[in-house]
Amino acid sequence: MNSNRLILGYTEKIKIKQIDGTKISAPLVWAKVDTGAFSGVVHAENITEVGDKLEFDLFGDESLHMSISGFKTRYVRNTHGGRKKRYLADMIFEINGQEHTTKIGLDDRNKMKFDVLLGRYFIHAEQALVDTQRNIENDVEWKEMGE
Repeated sequence: MNSNRLILGYTEKIKIKQIDGTKISAPLVWAKVDTGAFSGVVHAENITEVGDKLEFDLFGDESLHMSISGFKTRYVRNTHGGRKKRYLADMIFEINGQEHTTKIGLDDRNKMKFDVLLGRYFIHAEQALVDTQRNIENDVEWKEMGE
């Protein structure tokens, strides 16, 4: 096995550096590594198409308001079988001092525990491995089971 492979835990602290080539100064956030999700997603609010641009507030923060032109759309299924339109953009982010690039979906995750999910698209592209013991302290379900 390649010893230089990226090893991801249940969660990883990330810093988003760019979306669609636009540099941003976002805070460090915990991202959940989700092998059940194909594409990743980042929390955004006020997502609106304005002409050929997509506007949104990253993390719901008006000071991180973005207007991008390099976006795609796709339909995704949720765990209940419903379909919804999702906007995708290129994102550069940092994990443990290393920069990575992925396509990321934009969606309102206001009611979710994690603002960012990293899915199989990113895991596969990076040939990363997931170690479920890494960052296990962030897994509330283990605590609730008394483990």
